[in-house]
Amino acid sequence: MKELLGKYAQDRFGNLKSPESDEEKQQLAREVFGKNLVSILDDWLGTAFDLVDNSEPIEPLVRANESSRKDIAFRETFKKLDSQTKEKIKELVTDTATGLLFSTLVSFDQFDYGQLKITLSPKKIDNLKEEWQITNTEGMLDLHDELDKWIENYSKKVKNNAT
Repeated sequence: MKELLGKYAQDRFGNLKSPESDEEKQQLAREVFGKNLVSILDDWLGTAFDLVDNSEPIEPLVRANESSRKDIAFRETFKKLDSQTKEKIKELVTDTATGLLFSTLVSFDQFDYGQLKITLSPKKIDNLKEEWQITNTEGMLDLHDELDKWIENYSKKVKNNAT
């Protein structure tokens, strides 16, 4: 559904044009939701991959604190590994992070305490406050069933879908 985003995204700041039909509004809302989730996944994978692949941070560490000590410890440990082991670590981290995201989406779809209602209120549409349904949409796949498609369309880090 990348085409849907291309059709209704007005700029790179998240401003959207409103689709005509409620069905397209729901599809667009789900697509921007999925794109955002995959972007967050990619950011965290990028951080992990940097630690595994690079013995030095891209930018120098600003101060000594718990975060910098962990960064140094990871880099010192990982630089001793061969490239095949590093690739397996990255594969494990990718599978784990993607599995965590998949399981979270399953819990949204099958929430034990009732129905979760996730909606998108676009930033600005003709000064109206609209809500576009993301969850509990009639005739649409569960969110977790869309994750592979979102990863395929938007991920720069996940090579093979882990779900």
